[in-house]
Amino acid sequence: MSTLPANVASASRRPPVVRRFTACSPIRGLERRAPKQFTYRWAVRSDSRMTRGPEFPGYDSEAEFYDLCWSSLAEDIEFYKKRIGGPGRLLDLMCGTGRVTLAFARAGWTVVGIDESEGMLRLARSKLGAAPEQVRRRVRFLQSDLTGFRAPGLFGAALIPVNSFPLILSRRARLQSLRNVHRHLARSGKLLMQVDTPRSYESARVGAPLVSVHRLDRGRRWYVRSLSERFIRSDIVRGITKHLIVDRFGRVQRGATTETRTRVLPLAEVVRELREAGFSDSPPFGDYSGRRLRSNSSFAVIEAAA
Repeated sequence: MSTLPANVASASRRPPVVRRFTACSPIRGLERRAPKQFTYRWAVRSDSRMTRGPEFPGYDSEAEFYDLCWSSLAEDIEFYKKRIGGPGRLLDLMCGTGRVTLAFARAGWTVVGIDESEGMLRLARSKLGAAPEQVRRRVRFLQSDLTGFRAPGLFGAALIPVNSFPLILSRRARLQSLRNVHRHLARSGKLLMQVDTPRSYESARVGAPLVSVHRLDRGRRWYVRSLSERFIRSDIVRGITKHLIVDRFGRVQRGATTETRTRVLPLAEVVRELREAGFSDSPPFGDYSGRRLRSNSSFAVIEAAA
């Protein structure tokens, strides 16, 4: 019997959209080189060993899979380094499993990573424990939302990577968060955040799952990620993500199903909120090479000064 929610099972019968060149596919064209058994049916099949994550935000049970998906992304980190200079003191906001935190600490930054998820921070601290001592001394993790965190001293920069800010659904909470970040930044300190544009939610409008396949252990294991997004309001997207770790024969070893909700934020709204919180902004970037936002950009990187 299927363990998928009814709406996901329904979506699974639609043709998939395979996202080939996203951050979650670190090897270009990886899906084309995956074993033949990794057809879409492996991404939507059910298994008795699946576990259901919490309704929202779902990140405690997703931490391991989140790390597999995003750990190889580096181009955003290099872009952020160029924009903020340094080294100095950095806030990594909604830091997840510490990908950005640890990268900046290795580059000489003193970093405070903040996240609300205990599961994410548990994995981040585990990764920190395996780092060299000089890196460990530069990092501190705090469990908190952005409205209430307190970190001593002022920071030269703050980052909110990979479309994390729209996970804060309430406008009031977003404003409180931005004002709190502003209080922690030194004069002219920079805040950079990456926000997906409405264009990136096309799959949610047609109800087609996004499937990505990731090679592990030189092909002995594979991570299959199937994301089904649907609008439950004009500006709220509900995402059901099915995570599977499978062997090279396509047999499921373990997995989880998690749920998130994201607000589709027009860039003009983000800019208004930044200004209300005391930031001044500049024209957003449309990729990590430094080009400005274009009509076909799937995300924007907004840079604001305190």
